[in-house]
Amino acid sequence: MREPLLHFLLLGAALFAVYGWAGGGAARDVRRPEVRVVEADVTWLRETWTRQWLREPTDDEMRRLVTEHLQEQLLAREAREMGLDEDDVYVRRRLAQKVDFVLADTSRLAEPTDDELRAFHAARAAWFSGATRTTFTHVFFTDAHRAEAVAARARLEAGGNPFDLGDPILVDAEQREVTREDVAAQFGAAFAAALAALPVGGWHGPIESGYGLHVVRVASRSEGAVLPFEEARARVAERWRDERQRDDRERFFARLLQKYDVVLDAAARPWVDLSGTAGRRDP
Repeated sequence: MREPLLHFLLLGAALFAVYGWAGGGAARDVRRPEVRVVEADVTWLRETWTRQWLREPTDDEMRRLVTEHLQEQLLAREAREMGLDEDDVYVRRRLAQKVDFVLADTSRLAEPTDDELRAFHAARAAWFSGATRTTFTHVFFTDAHRAEAVAARARLEAGGNPFDLGDPILVDAEQREVTREDVAAQFGAAFAAALAALPVGGWHGPIESGYGLHVVRVASRSEGAVLPFEEARARVAERWRDERQRDDRERFFARLLQKYDVVLDAAARPWVDLSGTAGRRDP
């Protein structure tokens, strides 16, 4: 009994017994991470299959669908445990996109009152104007006749008859009270943009279109009047929701910048404006 080694062994056995009694073996009872497949998952799998194949899945097909769904969940959980979701650009973009979708859906649930829409309409009247309408004459030349187009402009400015010049084209030479959308549909978006920038009077060009070259004279342009609220209500509501979504997104990012400690190194600092935010920190 006086042997020190015996004392050491007895003390170790006692400590081991106390450890087990106090819960040292509880690690064996710790619940493993749970992966669940519930009724809603099975319903979603069945409905998705039915929409795609226009029939109900067979029992064998359902067994395969549910098994694959479980395997996907297990693999995704294991990937997160292994840290495979970190620093992966595709995973990061997908997660950011999902949060963006949630924000957009939440914002668009809001329903404005008529008073809010009327105030929005009054504050942004230019957004709800009727279409600008333009009357113009054009003289057409093929791409091969660019020199003739330039010369024709000088002749037209000197009083020449536009109907005596140019190459044949099926589009009417005179376009009356057309909108920018009308012009884009006929001549292309680039031509419509160039036409919208031309002053009234005088010959200009040649301007390119999908057909070729055009020497153009704008005879008149009438700006669209502001549409009454009742007539524009649907457009006002849509623009109100767009603005609400943008504002909600900006507020959400402002909260994130307060929540996270954003670290910008010297290379990133010139390209990101976080002025006035508590989240910014230089390394």
